[in-house]
Amino acid sequence: MFRRWRLAGLLLGAACASGTPASRPATPAPSSPSVPRPNVDPARTDPAAASAVRYPTRGGGIARYAFTRRDSVLATMPSGESQLQVLGRTAYLTLTWVASDSGTRLTAVVDSIRADSGLAALVPLLDSARSARWTARRDLAGRLTVETASSPSLAAAQVQDELLLLSLPLPPEGANAGASWTDSTSGPARVSAFAITEMARIEAHADPAPAAGGALPVTLYRVRTASGEASQFGQPISVTATGADTLVYHLAADGRVLQVAGQRWTDMVVSLPSIGQTVPARESSRLLLTLLR
Repeated sequence: MFRRWRLAGLLLGAACASGTPASRPATPAPSSPSVPRPNVDPARTDPAAASAVRYPTRGGGIARYAFTRRDSVLATMPSGESQLQVLGRTAYLTLTWVASDSGTRLTAVVDSIRADSGLAALVPLLDSARSARWTARRDLAGRLTVETASSPSLAAAQVQDELLLLSLPLPPEGANAGASWTDSTSGPARVSAFAITEMARIEAHADPAPAAGGALPVTLYRVRTASGEASQFGQPISVTATGADTLVYHLAADGRVLQVAGQRWTDMVVSLPSIGQTVPARESSRLLLTLLR
């Protein structure tokens, strides 16, 4: 019994929430964050139809974003029981950027982070992400690479993953209305609480015309596979996962990301070889990343 629940703790305790036993096998979708229209001064958002959307090669600025995320994780214990974890929070970040002909240097800092109502148990864990800081580089194609991170906490690592979603890969000619393109990536990523290696294939489709405010909506579909090894509580573990994302980006003509909204799911298997047990689980997430100013 102890070993069975210890394995559940490896997966679910690290998922940053308190557990509730559940007997039904289906994963309830977390409630969706409200999706307001991108809150940006129209005078600063030029119509995207006049030219392709590209990331800048000069200039700089400061932006503030809200990252809202709601997750549910449903794991099946070796006994056949189900255990459900639910969590939700909003992180507020300040992003500073300086562009050049070779790409953009970015610095992101967590100003504050708040748990959803009713999830007070999360507050101490989320506090560990406050003031977390990252430096990153985005190349002209939109691939973002984190170079330094100040906090090793699980809450900060999850915010870092959303920071990576804030950059949409673009084709060499930029994103034109009505265009479609594909891309692939491979590198370090995080599945639930576990740092692993991920391979992803994306398809992106821009709307035929800009939205009323001038931003270009782009729908991204990403299919992911991942695997890795780690250890927790002195025990080696292995993780394999598959998943998919559906995200809608609103891009200003100058390359600013005004909003990202969508959902992602991940099916994972966490194995503890030393005791010969595995825990399959599904993590479902709803995301809303919004430019505040």
